[in-house]
Amino acid sequence: MKKLAFAFVMCLAAMSANAQVLTSETVNNVYEEVSNKANGKFYYNAERTGNNITAMYVYQNTGNGKGNVSLKPHRKYEYDYAADGTLKARVTYCWNASNNKWERAARHAYTLDNNTYFAEYSRYNHKDEIFDQPIDKMVYKLHAKDSVNHVITYHRDDPSDPFRKISDTAVNEPFYLFARK
Repeated sequence: MKKLAFAFVMCLAAMSANAQVLTSETVNNVYEEVSNKANGKFYYNAERTGNNITAMYVYQNTGNGKGNVSLKPHRKYEYDYAADGTLKARVTYCWNASNNKWERAARHAYTLDNNTYFAEYSRYNHKDEIFDQPIDKMVYKLHAKDSVNHVITYHRDDPSDPFRKISDTAVNEPFYLFARK
């Protein structure tokens, strides 16, 4: 649920801009939004290189809620950017309290090619210590005026299965989905 909530926040932040692709600005805006509106259940910290957030840490407050704050590591997100500032990948880590370390869980990879934007989701294979092939993929066809005009969503239950089309949506209204390049 938290993965979905964070992805939703990323999309909401991106939708608020006249945009084409996810960028370091989008990640910065999401961090500012979630860290400034923390309700006390989660706390956030970030590492930066220049203006780019390269890692975001999420801590869960396990305190009693009466002013007692006790933070437990919860999630870590690492970001990788192209030279132009567009987001190439986001890797999600979960805290393993038994081993007292961060463990890879998933990766979102983003590519832009000929006015088509691809977003892919892969799970981490702990046995083989690699990311599996993507199980979810979204394909966005972009207008020349920085808006999405077509979105196709694909899913497969297993990385070796073929993708199944889940949805195919034409966007008739100007709908700005990504952050400005």
